[in-house]
Amino acid sequence: MTEMIQTVIRKANMKEGLCSVFVTHTTAAVTTGEIGEGTEQDFLQIIEQIIPRIQFRHAHDPSHAWSHMAASILGPSLTIPVSAGSLVLGTWQSVMLVELDGPRERNVYVSMISS
Repeated sequence: MTEMIQTVIRKANMKEGLCSVFVTHTTAAVTTGEIGEGTEQDFLQIIEQIIPRIQFRHAHDPSHAWSHMAASILGPSLTIPVSAGSLVLGTWQSVMLVELDGPRERNVYVSMISS
């Protein structure tokens, strides 16, 4: 997602400020992390160990109750500084959409506040 967000920033000609990223789904989340060489699968495996698959009482659809819990814990949004027209991220840090019940088409909103 990092490059897609960076494209939005470039098109808006934003130089300094804050960028907010928000996913409008209860079974997906947004976070930062390292991408590549299996780290995405490692990340999901860790999440599955942190959040056990219990006997959920989720009335809507118990088959994806775990995804709702994981998405709530990880969170639907990020706020990232923008400096010199670029997201301020660490060397190995990328913006990640964490898909917890898919693959599915997802809506992600990007908002910017210039300073």
